[in-house]
Amino acid sequence: MYEDLYALLGDELDSYLKRTERSSVLFKKAVEVLPEGIGGSAAPYKPYPIYMRKAEGSRIWDVDGNEYVDFNLCWGVLMVGHSHPKLVAALKEALSCGTMFGFAHESSEKLARELCRRFPMDGIRFVNSGTEANMFAVRLARAFTDKSKIVKIEGTYHGWASELFISKRPPVGKAGPPSKPTPVTHGKGIPSGIVKDTLIAPFNNIQAMENILREYAGEVAAVIVEPVMMNAGVIPPRENYLNELRALTEEYNVLLIFDEVKTGVKIAPGGASEYYRVEPDIICLAKAMGGGLPIGACGAKKEIMDQIESGDVPLYGTYSANPLAVTASLTTLTQILTDDAYSKIEQLGNELMNGYREIVEDEKLKAKIQGVASIGCILFSEHEVSDYRGFARVDRDKWRKYWFSMVNRGVIPMPYGHEEEWTISVQHEKEDIELHLEVFKEVAAKL
Repeated sequence: MYEDLYALLGDELDSYLKRTERSSVLFKKAVEVLPEGIGGSAAPYKPYPIYMRKAEGSRIWDVDGNEYVDFNLCWGVLMVGHSHPKLVAALKEALSCGTMFGFAHESSEKLARELCRRFPMDGIRFVNSGTEANMFAVRLARAFTDKSKIVKIEGTYHGWASELFISKRPPVGKAGPPSKPTPVTHGKGIPSGIVKDTLIAPFNNIQAMENILREYAGEVAAVIVEPVMMNAGVIPPRENYLNELRALTEEYNVLLIFDEVKTGVKIAPGGASEYYRVEPDIICLAKAMGGGLPIGACGAKKEIMDQIESGDVPLYGTYSANPLAVTASLTTLTQILTDDAYSKIEQLGNELMNGYREIVEDEKLKAKIQGVASIGCILFSEHEVSDYRGFARVDRDKWRKYWFSMVNRGVIPMPYGHEEEWTISVQHEKEDIELHLEVFKEVAAKL
């Protein structure tokens, strides 16, 4: 039934199937009504995904009773860890006051001030996800500049909005020259009229970006970029790249949007904007800022945000800034992700990355460990990866064997997918890092 997987995984597949029999049963029922057997927030993969039952601290348990140390943390959303006591208490209190008001409430203003304190922006509007934040950022930029085209980086993911769901993971054979990539839609259903206004540039290549801005001078509203490129492992910006990008966008009168959905409040209290000391025009936030509840935000300089109040760029959302999500976010940012917490997390992150590098060297694996602060990954490549084209050459099969082998030994090293990265939470301890490395040492010897 799983011939291809057996050829790749061998005994590790047998182990997975035996450990997760209840997940197999649930999967067979789920696919009858849920495409791929998932409701949305889970990675589909063969033979079937693990179905989870509960989580607490740094641990998560599946429906078969298996316990795992969790470095998946829902794609980095749970930097607070699972069921943090302060978060649970705050949500219980908020829940007793009501789930939704349909009116303004005080917590929204407090959360907005905290985010404006952390990030270089004058005002903010709340949404429910990173996708919505990025959609609104593009709308704001187009309205403010009265220009239509945007530039995004090849291989980045900014949500599933049509104008951004382009060149997310394009086949290299269709992607065009590395220095001037061809826009490739991620799946069907995106009209060609939308594609023509999305230009694609390689990451970490300032000359390629300048060539595009020069060619389309006067037509580009904004450049949207993940300051640390993810969804392709973890690719840090090369030295001065973000500063040069900031200067270049100013030279060509183009707005700079930082998609900080994955870096915001994670690699520093003020995200990549603080970490790399670069001030974009618009910042998009989500994931870790919510502590596990769905919330996103889009913030910018006053003159850009004024378009909302004037009515030029309206934004509505029934669930946006709902009391529960705002309470979770405010508690996360003011009581949990404190300065001391960041110091601890970064120290653990460095220990994990350095431990991986030592094991890779000892076992002579063809792999690179890349990361920033608490976020890291293993890329099965002989060379450092600095852009999407480099990422496209990593050994996916080797990664799959690594992931299943780690999971079978009680460590979820990251979400499923060779493009993913691990996250360390405030509830991880040194013992969790040591266990992770102990298991990887055993697995590495067999790769």
